Amino acid sequence: MNEKQSLIFNGMGTTIKAEVMACKPSLDWKELIQTWFATFESICSRFRRDSELTKLNQSPVSKLIPIHPVLYDVLQLAFQYAMKTEFYFNPFVGTILKNMGYEQPFQKRRAFHEYKENENGYRVPSNKSLSFFPDQKAVMKHINEEIDLGGIGKGWSVDKAYRLLRDQGVHQGVIDAGGDMVIWGDSSRKIGVANPFAENEDIAQFVISAGAVATSNILYRSWNIKGRTFHHIINGQTGKNPESDVVQATVLASHVSEAEVIAKILCMLPAQEGIQWLKKHFPKAACIIVNKNGQLLITPSISRYVERLVI
Repeated sequence: MNEKQSLIFNGMGTTIKAEVMACKPSLDWKELIQTWFATFESICSRFRRDSELTKLNQSPVSKLIPIHPVLYDVLQLAFQYAMKTEFYFNPFVGTILKNMGYEQPFQKRRAFHEYKENENGYRVPSNKSLSFFPDQKAVMKHINEEIDLGGIGKGWSVDKAYRLLRDQGVHQGVIDAGGDMVIWGDSSRKIGVANPFAENEDIAQFVISAGAVATSNILYRSWNIKGRTFHHIINGQTGKNPESDVVQATVLASHVSEAEVIAKILCMLPAQEGIQWLKKHFPKAACIIVNKNGQLLITPSISRYVERLVI
């Protein structure tokens, strides 16, 4: 007999929650996904000195670097999205974030004291900034900027966790890693959209039975240095925090990694411009945008995913 089982644990710099209808009594699904997220973080976190990503960031340019297959796959996906979005989404922002003082997991941060301007200025990467060698699972960097896979990495890891459970016969459930969420199966679920201006409150709710959701917000991971406010979202075309009327963007798409990329970009563009950009580049995705006045902007495409929306 199937029964609902739940799990909450810390990982990826956030709280990860999972709820499944376990089909096999012999399946230790909790151990499976906890091990997966721990493994992913050990490979792809820029905050860990011994991670594969840190080693890649410290490696010289123009040298063939074999990397872990997991890092290869997520890095290749990130680079594909960077090119598709004309580098609005840009994985080469690790150096910029470090210069802004964001050098450790946000939950473990000390005070941010100093902002360092890039002495060499900023140049937008190109499709020639990174080369991939699939037979060797290796890459070659052609620029010195460090790579950050924070958002897309978290989204990709949730997508992978879902596939791991599905392949083990878990046909219904939800995984939520700090708002990066995948829902699958036949059972409808009510999902809250956090109010960016009021902690522990929802600004909207929707009912969904299957899909991927990601939310980006310029307020949650923000900090102040000498009277100047910074946040973790970087416009890949300028190398700076964007100036936009968007405070938060929740995106629904077919994959969490894609929803993550889109949500970041919608926080970079003025709300109406972002909606037009979404319709042009990702017409099957949907969004709920919250602007600085607390107004909601919702695309009609949300009906692809949502059974009912409550505002």
